[in-house]
Amino acid sequence: MLTLVALAVFAITAAGTALAEQVTGYLSTGVSTQGVVGTVISPPAITPPPGTYASVQNVTLSAAGSTSVHYTLNGDNVSCSTGNVYSAPISFSVDTLILAISCYPNSVSSTVASYAYVITAPQVQIVSGGGGGGGGGPIQTYLKEDTNRDGKVDIMDFNTLMVNWGETGAGNIADFNGDGKVDILDFNLLMVNWTL
Repeated sequence: MLTLVALAVFAITAAGTALAEQVTGYLSTGVSTQGVVGTVISPPAITPPPGTYASVQNVTLSAAGSTSVHYTLNGDNVSCSTGNVYSAPISFSVDTLILAISCYPNSVSSTVASYAYVITAPQVQIVSGGGGGGGGGPIQTYLKEDTNRDGKVDIMDFNTLMVNWGETGAGNIADFNGDGKVDILDFNLLMVNWTL
């Protein structure tokens, strides 16, 4: 049963237009909600929100009413019996994909949520000029993804990334995030800094 009670006060203007000054009332479905309790099953909330950042991030996960939150940082799938159990803020300084799930009593769980963070690469300064007794030339600043130092992150830099794809070890020119491997995270940095 649907009950709608409304009260309106009207005023008639000199032009004969009726205007409502106040509307009050209530809408009821006739179903009592007294005594209804429960938990909304939802993926973990995350702070700060996913996005692009220029520095180390410390993220927190939370899920009201859950018994635990599980997560992974490497893209591996997560469940209430796999992954890391969240207990403290997660800190990272490179591109990171967090997969997380909220776990509730009676083997109930949320859907798996995916949160992507891109940490922009620092700029590299290169001093040019300086030969023969004079001072150095102007300081030029390049993005780390600008591997050929032409002032653009473009197809030439993409080529350098592809030539080095899958390589591991320190000091690789295409390891933009500095994690020791040339992979999808470095590709993400290249795309974020792509110059049109």
